[in-house]
Amino acid sequence: MPLYEGLGSGGEKTAVVIDLGEAFTNFKNDTVIPALWKAEPVRVVQYNINTEELYSYLKDFIHILYFRHLLVNPRDRRVVIIESVLCPSHFRETLTRVLFKYFEVPVFISNK
Repeated sequence: MPLYEGLGSGGEKTAVVIDLGEAFTNFKNDTVIPALWKAEPVRVVQYNINTEELYSYLKDFIHILYFRHLLVNPRDRRVVIIESVLCPSHFRETLTRVLFKYFEVPVFISNK
């Protein structure tokens, strides 16, 4: 961790903002990567994908996102997810399970 990272903001780290698209994902100052991939790109925002298969894809994708591209520990940063209103509910539930149960991303609850 660089020394200057916590000096300017009073120790609070910036949140990770992830814009999940059907074909691409934007994050970290408009860096764009393919949405998910195994041997070929996988479209995860679809209605006919198995939940356990989706869980496996999302777990691999979030791992690559945090540890290869962002180079931060998921437990240290809050996350903001930007997604379509038409996104299937099983996708949201599976993504939540991956982020909060598997990667233990901090939970922020606003009572406003």
